[in-house]
Amino acid sequence: MWVDHYFDLLIAKLEQVRSQEAEAIAKAAGAAADALARGGMIYVFGCGHSAALSMDIFYRAGGLILVEPIFGDMVLLNHRPVTDTSEWERKEGYARELFQESGARSGDVIIVLSTSGRNAAPIDMALAAKEAGLTVIALTSRAYADPFPSRHSSGKRLHDTADIVIDNHVDAGDAAISLPGLEQKIGPTSTALGSAILQALVVETAAQLLARGVVPPVYMSANIPGGDDHNQKVLARFRDRIRFL
Repeated sequence: MWVDHYFDLLIAKLEQVRSQEAEAIAKAAGAAADALARGGMIYVFGCGHSAALSMDIFYRAGGLILVEPIFGDMVLLNHRPVTDTSEWERKEGYARELFQESGARSGDVIIVLSTSGRNAAPIDMALAAKEAGLTVIALTSRAYADPFPSRHSSGKRLHDTADIVIDNHVDAGDAAISLPGLEQKIGPTSTALGSAILQALVVETAAQLLARGVVPPVYMSANIPGGDDHNQKVLARFRDRIRFL
């Protein structure tokens, strides 16, 4: 069955990420732990389906509380017409405005998500954050980015702008399965791989903080006894930094 083929491919990609990116993930977690230990934040930015990944580690049971996405209405998939989001992702200037409004500051960390790594908005976000003194972590695919020119006036792609690069090993075009009789490939892998990488980074960050004697603030599920009380107490400590509260 083709379902088996897709899962086999995805498992092989996950194994590739684990064997080749563990060091980069640990390094990124170290930077995140440094920021949190100093009272800083982890910011996350992506466009389109990469924005969905930024939601995946925000306000999440079992996730770090001091994680905040930078949302841009024009690059979220609830925008209509949705085709406009592709154009806004290619515009320079927009992401810089979002960064200025985000509340991020020197010493924080930002994870910028873009599998293709060539569009202007994520590159602008990375450049703006770096200029402001943040550590920039890029989650991207070199196999996708390398064959194609940048759409940013600097000529840079996302992995050229970052302090730490985590490669998700996604194929160019994202879709990975060729079905007989279908011209286009089907079965994208960036969401499953990206989510696994981000959650691994969260776990490693928490572990590194604990090794330093710092207990990281972590959400409990609101659907288990004590979850609401735990979350309210912990969130009360950080209301000055989490703007979505």
